[in-house]
Amino acid sequence: MHDTRDAADRISQRLMGLEPVAHVFTRVGSASGTSYTEPAYAGEIQIALKPNVNAGSLDKIGQQVLAASRLPAVQTAIGTPTLERVGETLSGLPQPFVIDLYGDSITTLQSLSSEVTSRLAEVPNLSDVFNNDGYPITELQITPDPAGLALHGITPAQLFSQLHILLAGQTIATVPDGNSHLDVFIRLADPTQLSIEQLKQIPIMANGWAALRDVADVNMATGPNVIRHLNGLRAIEILATPTAPLGQVISASKKALETLHMPAGYEVKFGGLYPQLEHAAINVAIAAAIALALMLGILTLQFDGLLVPGLLLLQMPLAFSGGAIALVVSGIGLNAIGLIAFLTLIGVSLNHGIVLLQLVKRNEAQGQSVLDAVRDAVEVRFRPIVLTVLTASLGLLPTALGFGKGAAPEQGLAIVTLGGLVWSGLLSTNLLPALYVYRRERQLRKAS
Repeated sequence: MHDTRDAADRISQRLMGLEPVAHVFTRVGSASGTSYTEPAYAGEIQIALKPNVNAGSLDKIGQQVLAASRLPAVQTAIGTPTLERVGETLSGLPQPFVIDLYGDSITTLQSLSSEVTSRLAEVPNLSDVFNNDGYPITELQITPDPAGLALHGITPAQLFSQLHILLAGQTIATVPDGNSHLDVFIRLADPTQLSIEQLKQIPIMANGWAALRDVADVNMATGPNVIRHLNGLRAIEILATPTAPLGQVISASKKALETLHMPAGYEVKFGGLYPQLEHAAINVAIAAAIALALMLGILTLQFDGLLVPGLLLLQMPLAFSGGAIALVVSGIGLNAIGLIAFLTLIGVSLNHGIVLLQLVKRNEAQGQSVLDAVRDAVEVRFRPIVLTVLTASLGLLPTALGFGKGAAPEQGLAIVTLGGLVWSGLLSTNLLPALYVYRRERQLRKAS
């Protein structure tokens, strides 16, 4: 806790030197009775920005905060209050960026992990590369001496059971205490404070009493801080914080590691959230293909052919381009909430096209020519389409401009939806009718 508090104080002093920062609030550990779950070696620094800070500059401020909070052996992550609440809700998800090294030898794995860490440190948009499993620690090793054990008539199992009681402790009895009971726990007093020489003099019951030095070698040795097994294989995990889209960071990391020499029997795999995202992407692609096929089938039955369904499906990528253009013009980056807006545009763009072309088909059925049918449908549907786009755009405009507190996380959604709505409205009343006239007249000429 003392080290964490010291690191938090140093980072807080750096953050207060940044121009956009008004105040910082630091918390180390978690108080009882709260919803916080950080242990004593972790904490949180909340940053309050000045009132005149533009929400569009949050990405730049985030880079400044990451640079100011970078300390050796300290892992940091940055987010917003909204993302923090989402993170608490999704706390069962794995780390977003994890590299797993598999192999048999701990020494070789530690060497490889150091090389991987140094390469990942040079990858853009990847911060806080943390080789937690790879660094060695000094630990107490007690190795039974076969000759000494045989001389004193004791087995390794008997030696372990005695040392376990003396050093770790064991409950040997319970004593009644009113309506409950008390455990009688026995061990050496403060065994962690004993020196190597004092440990060597611990008495061991064998064929009589013997000192621990007579039946085992006691020394301090360097070993791994953790021995991890993943899927039954010995492994080391390397963690990092991506500051760009995960797919982009993974691609850059693969390129940085492609020349890494791996001994026989050793391999590198990307773990954490990435494999789950790959699996989810495949499932989403399959679901999207099924939905597209069903939608195409329904539209084909509705309009008696593939001409109108083809034109309607063409509107989807065109509506996406409107949302993308709006993002580029605004300078706001795409986030997960903005992706939801692209899905919304599918239904909006199709709705405008369906009501327009449905009226065109009805006019044609009543004997009008293709051009007259389209002209009449546009005149009838133009006002409803414009009013729909106008009312939705006016409702989204305050959020798209970033007005009000808490608008920043939803700003991308509003901008994408606004751009897609306006672009879709223009296409529905101009490009879509023109394409229909061209394709329909060509279809009629072939039929005649």
